Amino acid sequence: MLKKLFFILIVLNILQGCGYSPMYSSNNRLIINIEEITLNGDWELNNFIKSSLERFSSESKTEKYKININTIYNKNSITKDSTGKTTNFLFEIEANINLISTKINKSFIFKEKFTMENFEDKLIEKNYESSNKQNIANLIVNKLISQLSRLE
Repeated sequence: MLKKLFFILIVLNILQGCGYSPMYSSNNRLIINIEEITLNGDWELNNFIKSSLERFSSESKTEKYKININTIYNKNSITKDSTGKTTNFLFEIEANINLISTKINKSFIFKEKFTMENFEDKLIEKNYESSNKQNIANLIVNKLISQLSRLE
């Protein structure tokens, strides 16, 4: 019993110093000053991206960014049943983001895909699709902020 307790304490002590930190934990510290956001493409996805970006915006920074966002959203049928009714969809999202400031003129392209089953209730399907758009918008913004933190 004493050996097990000693072994557990040693293992916990070793794991404590391994330096683990969440992947996007440093993103919360990055603050940028967004002067202007231009949106083109899918309206709903652009609004999710814009609202996610505004969490990182503050006018206290002197470096001002102009951000151009162009999103492409495709919903394609990937499988159908014997009657020709779609059973699964493939959603492809591409976000082209251009950052313009006095120091940086950089373009980023983020591509994401997800599949979804066709629901009988179209309201549930629409809500699920919207929820996935919001999650992907947050993922795109986290990737963008991560890229920005490497540039600064």
